[in-house]
Order: sequence, then structure tokens, then C-alpha cells
Amino acid sequence: MNKQFKHIPAGGHAPTTAINSRKFNKFVETNLQTRMETNVLVPTLATHLANAIQSFDFEVPVTLTIEAVNDTVYLRELELEIVCNVLGEQDHGNDVKVYHLAFMIRLKGDNIMYEEMAAIGTDPEESMSQGAYTFFRGFLTGFFQCLLGYYEPVYELKSPTGDEFHLNYSHLQVQGAFMDDIDGHQDNTFPDILYPAIKEVFEREITEPDHDYKDFYWIKIYLSRQPGGTFIGECRFDNNIWDYALNELIAYDYKLWKETDRFLGKKQFIFIRRCPK
Repeated sequence: MNKQFKHIPAGGHAPTTAINSRKFNKFVETNLQTRMETNVLVPTLATHLANAIQSFDFEVPVTLTIEAVNDTVYLRELELEIVCNVLGEQDHGNDVKVYHLAFMIRLKGDNIMYEEMAAIGTDPEESMSQGAYTFFRGFLTGFFQCLLGYYEPVYELKSPTGDEFHLNYSHLQVQGAFMDDIDGHQDNTFPDILYPAIKEVFEREITEPDHDYKDFYWIKIYLSRQPGGTFIGECRFDNNIWDYALNELIAYDYKLWKETDRFLGKKQFIFIRRCPK
């Protein structure tokens, strides 16, 4: 398999992004200024996210202190910070508003990820709650499981130097007409499709002996079909476009989607972490 990674700015929808410390500090500075001037919803979003995080649906092996302070949720035992922001809102009539939310994730001061999403509703408080829970379930559950040592043994990854890496994934998020049959979708479909490609790329390219590989990687998947039939989607490995994987997902999943004139969408994250020994 001939796979090439190249860094291309995201298009079509908001990306998960690797960001350096300078950009993180700028994000915090801008976030705080925006919140103090206009955005009273940011602390509400952070509070709802802290509450959502406490609804783990798996056993947590350590006692976690989860605290929301202004715009940031702290999980000090994991050396993790999640900075929340509300980038703006759009009025869709009938008192319905779309709130554009953003979450900056900082792990041990270095590993930084950024995710944007939308929350829709007529009540700002309920919209913040819904957005926080969606982010928690759609991203943070798999991320936390990976950090806490949970993994799927069927997805074995090992570097040429013998280091083991563990793979986990978030809940699959389905959108549009897929919501009519939400129980018909499995969380492991995308990982099953991509595992052979992940294994080859990971073992032959990322973890070559002269490669300074990291302790943590992630993959973002987004597939959608607009009501007019237009496909919008991407697959990113650590924010690098991965066209080969996208083509695999199109061939083995997207082409099997049901026929409808309604919007369809799927989104998921896969996490890979070096096994601590």
C-alpha cells in the first residue's frame, strides 16, 4: 500500500488540530478576552462539561478530581486541561440558535488537540449541556479510556523496536437520517476497516528505527452525504490528510449507505497510545 501523509488545511468542516504552545496561549488569551467582554456562556459550557465527564460508562482505575474554573476543566491526576469556548451563534428563526463551540485539549503541557462542533437549541443553557455531553461522549470517552490504559487487544500494534501500542476508539457519532436507526451502527466498524492500514503505516512508516515517534496519536474520521448527493469527508492521522484511509472507508462503508434524499453523516476518533511499562 502506497500511503503518503501531507499537511493540508482542513476543508468542509471543523478539524481536530495539533497546535503548539504559542497558539495554545493565544487561544487562551483570546478566549478569556472574548468571554470577559461578551460571552457569558463559556463558564456554563465548562461546568456542563465537568458534569458530563463524571458520567463515565466504564470503570475508572484512579480517583479523578474534576473541576471547572471559568473557561477550563481540570483533571489534575491526568495532567489534563480542557479549555472551552463559544465562538459565536447563528439565529435560525423560531428562537432556534446554532452555537459554535470549541474545545482545546492540553495533556501534560505538550500534547494539544483542538475540536470544534455545533450545538443547536432554543435555550442557551440546554444547548451548552447538549454540546458538552456530545463532546464528552463523541470524543472524550475514547480519549480517556486510552489515557487510563483501556484498549482493544484485537488491534495489536508493535514498533520495529518492540514497543507495544494500544488502540482505542470513541463512540461512533451518527447524524441525519442515520438517527432513525441509531442502534444499527457499531462503534468498531471504522476501526475494523482501517486496522490493516493503521498496522502497516504504524509499523513500517511512523515507527521506523530512526523515527522519533510519540506516545500518543489520533485519527479523525468524518463522512457525510448532503441531501443533493454530494460527498463531504476526510480522514486525518494526527491532523495529516490520509487519503488512502478515506478511500478504504468509502469503499467498505460509504458505498453501502442507504438511499435517501436526507442528510447522512458519521464521525469518529481512533486513539493510539504507547503502552507504559
